[in-house]
Amino acid sequence: MTYQGKFKLCVVLVVLLVVAGSASRGRRGGDEATGFAAAVNLSDLEHLAVHDDGRLKALASFAHQRVGFVTGPKSYRGQSSTYTYLDMLFRPEEYAEAPVIFVKNEPLRAQIASALASRRTVSPEARFHDIARERFLNEGRISEVLLDEPAVRAVLQRAERNQLGPQKFARAIQSALAVKRPDFLRRGLRLVPPMPGSPSDTPWIGLGDVHAPHDGHDAHEVSMSHLGAEQLAVLEPALDNLRVAWRAEDRAQVESLSAELASTLRGLNPEVYPTASKLAWETTYFRLYNLTWIWMVYLLAVAALLIGIVHPWKGARATGLSLFVIAFLFHTGAIGLRWWVAGRWPNSNMFEAVTTAAWFGGAAALIFEWFGRRTALRNVFALTSAVASMVAFMCAYYLPLYLDPNISNMMPVLHDVWLYIHTNVIIWSYVLIFMAAVSALLYLLHRACGGAAEFVRFGGTESLSAAGAGSEIAQMSVASSLEAAQQDSARVNAGGALEMTAGDGARIARVLDGVTMVLMELSFVMLWAGLVMGAIWADHSWGRPWGWDPKEVFALNTFLVFAVLVHTRIKVRDKGLWTAWLALIGAGVMLFNWIVINFLITGLHSYA
Repeated sequence: MTYQGKFKLCVVLVVLLVVAGSASRGRRGGDEATGFAAAVNLSDLEHLAVHDDGRLKALASFAHQRVGFVTGPKSYRGQSSTYTYLDMLFRPEEYAEAPVIFVKNEPLRAQIASALASRRTVSPEARFHDIARERFLNEGRISEVLLDEPAVRAVLQRAERNQLGPQKFARAIQSALAVKRPDFLRRGLRLVPPMPGSPSDTPWIGLGDVHAPHDGHDAHEVSMSHLGAEQLAVLEPALDNLRVAWRAEDRAQVESLSAELASTLRGLNPEVYPTASKLAWETTYFRLYNLTWIWMVYLLAVAALLIGIVHPWKGARATGLSLFVIAFLFHTGAIGLRWWVAGRWPNSNMFEAVTTAAWFGGAAALIFEWFGRRTALRNVFALTSAVASMVAFMCAYYLPLYLDPNISNMMPVLHDVWLYIHTNVIIWSYVLIFMAAVSALLYLLHRACGGAAEFVRFGGTESLSAAGAGSEIAQMSVASSLEAAQQDSARVNAGGALEMTAGDGARIARVLDGVTMVLMELSFVMLWAGLVMGAIWADHSWGRPWGWDPKEVFALNTFLVFAVLVHTRIKVRDKGLWTAWLALIGAGVMLFNWIVINFLITGLHSYA
């Protein structure tokens, strides 16, 4: 098989594997809700404001976060988070033996399952059947009754003593048990705004504090609520009636009482209450899985752009670029909506860092595509960015347990102008590094298929400049390079046999190496600038510019890999191959920094 045939076959197989792998992933939401849970309309309650973690948020997003502490990232029985929250509040007995407590750590799940399977005495009602065991091992949810079994308590006690192992996972189980308690759920609903004329820092009041003195609560607690007798007379029966109607599963009454309660709460202090549209948009944002399904649009763009690379069909290139622009517009809308809802630029947690970095990569790709529209590098930048954004959103969609999408405020120490500059520059350099790894992988695929050991003879950024407009790389696209190679690579010899020319695949090698060099050069400069800015911010916030924190060290290690690449590029003969391998190594170090350091190694920058 010729080089062109091998390269096309490999690219087609990559497209099919990605599509098949994506299609094989199941729906994230879980089962479908039924009965009262599916019939009742809780939109009036979902759009209420809750004061939590220093900010006002929609009840739907608040419930999503709190219920997630208990049930994990997937919905319980297909119910909305708002429904599950209120159901645990109003009918806690329904959740005593229900498998709602999420166990994050898989080895700990296995130990719990083994302990339950080896029990000597167990009632038929609480028997841990094989089907339940298999479901627990897969989904990670177990009932409070089973967690209270002596054998399981012994497993959890051992885990809590193991500081190097599952200690935090065992403590998370205890936290989940505390969160699902009705009194905790009730007090967490800080739905009552302060009365007009109260100081600006007056806290909102939880429903657990809305009681009259005769209920056993002293006058001090009531005075803290800043509520008058008239407001208490309205709120107390409204809550009691809602609970009664909920337990009776009276859908019409629940919806009517919900509308009345929402109207009452909004009327207590309209000046400080968020607008209904903002709360509705926040609810919609979380209901749509934080718009993480955008990865599917990016997947279509990747497939079309890859087809455009290996086949000289202008329609494929135009379709791929159009899909990329559409996906980027959706991406921009997701970032902008989260920015508006949170009231700050989204870069304070891992979910925001990953999705915002991917957006920076898309913006850079569009800039490169504009300046390189008359060169052979066109469309390849869009491809690398589409792959990066697709991977980012797939991780956010399928791994919400690790990329927590909930919105929270930044810590006071992070409110520094150097933080915004440093963080954005660093994550922008990281996505460029990932994009360079994509083009480097394509280069290695080209070489594995027998392609020529070619590379650009000038700097990567020079290939985008006017000076390179007359060069061969500026005049040939990747697809037309393959077409030209097909025409030039074979000639008929005296015996009528076909022979391959020495220049087969040279053009595509220079294109892919040129794209890698453009991305590597820019990421190298941005990473250096981000490290310097990070040192300035650390000096402002922590009183020292460098502290050998694990994330600082591995950010420096990533920079050193690219410093090695710069020198290697000058010295070695096979520059394209070494550049591609070092680009992959640098991406590996960067991903280690972002994944392992953030989640497994404790430090000032980590989530461990």
